[in-house]
Amino acid sequence: MAKNTASDGRTGLLESEETKHFLRSKIHAETADIPQPVLEEPASQDADRQFLRSQRRVPVRRRGGSRFASRFGWNPRWIRVLIAVVVVAALGAVAALGLAVRSLLLHNRHFILQSTETIPVGGNRVVTDSQALAFFASDVGHSIFRVPLEKRQAQLEQIKWVRRATVMRLWPNRLRVAVVERTPVAFARDGNTVRLVDDDGVLLDLPAAVAQHYSFPVLDGISAADPLSIRAARIAMYRQFVHALDAEGGRISATLSEVDLSDPEDIRAFFLGGARQPLVHFGDVDFLARYQAYRAHLAEWLRQYPQLRSVDMRYGRQVVLDTGAKGTGTASSPANSVTDATQPSESETGASETATPSVSPAKAATKTKARKPTPATRHRATTHPRESRHASGRGHTVRHPIMHVVSGM
Repeated sequence: MAKNTASDGRTGLLESEETKHFLRSKIHAETADIPQPVLEEPASQDADRQFLRSQRRVPVRRRGGSRFASRFGWNPRWIRVLIAVVVVAALGAVAALGLAVRSLLLHNRHFILQSTETIPVGGNRVVTDSQALAFFASDVGHSIFRVPLEKRQAQLEQIKWVRRATVMRLWPNRLRVAVVERTPVAFARDGNTVRLVDDDGVLLDLPAAVAQHYSFPVLDGISAADPLSIRAARIAMYRQFVHALDAEGGRISATLSEVDLSDPEDIRAFFLGGARQPLVHFGDVDFLARYQAYRAHLAEWLRQYPQLRSVDMRYGRQVVLDTGAKGTGTASSPANSVTDATQPSESETGASETATPSVSPAKAATKTKARKPTPATRHRATTHPRESRHASGRGHTVRHPIMHVVSGM
């Protein structure tokens, strides 16, 4: 039965919908087996970065004031004023506490020094307790915290015998003094006074109580008129001399009687051991070797020249003797002559050391005419010029010396 599409508009609509439904079903059936397309990811992350949220937070400016101030309506200026008041109050409390502690330490009776008798002094042997405690008399009756420790130490070190001093506070009201005294190394002849001297060149007065305990040689050339640096240098030269003499453990320095340090290039010394000992010139080097040579020939020289006054060991393999004899003015007189003896050979060593040197009148007459300077100058200018002190043989051990005997000096 045919449908009437002219008279019934609804019927025509139904036919159109059926046709569309039929076409969709057919299309669906034809495309059912076609796979769905796969979308490709972007080639780089920058392609879609513009669509992502920024990772960095954007700062947002807030209104002035803190949360506390904004919540309770306080002005930031009042906050700063409050902080300043708190800081000032804290500083005031600290200052008040400090003043209270200071007042306690300076005025409390528990810290008052009652007497100098309560101050122990240690390390002193020559310096008496009364000498050391005299500087603390003004501190009695005051707090120990008022005592100027550095000033008291400086005052103690002004005592000649004190090398170093230390002053300490002891809880609650005591002080302690410790001193290190100077150690003397020799006696020094200062004008008409004999004093002690330490290794720094400081001259010390003889303490009457302990003077008998010191046994030192007497040094010349150490004077209070000289600067301390010069005295210290001469004492260093003396200590070097003593150390060289005792280098082999012989304690030779114990036999020293007097040492003259006035010439830095010539140490002169007297030794103990007889009624009359000559003055020995050692120069400034090879002290032990020259002393050994001097001791080896001293007995022979004293037999030949009983009035022997000095022995000069400074010229290497030569020795100068001052016999102390008075000259008569004639060239042939043995008492006023200069004698040369050649160096003995090894086979004649024993005989030459005991034999009396032969006299050369011609050489004696030649050198006697030139003797016009003072004795000390003549000793160097006539027989041994100054250049000979720097000869190549200087400083060698003197075993078999060539003797130059200069008499009448």
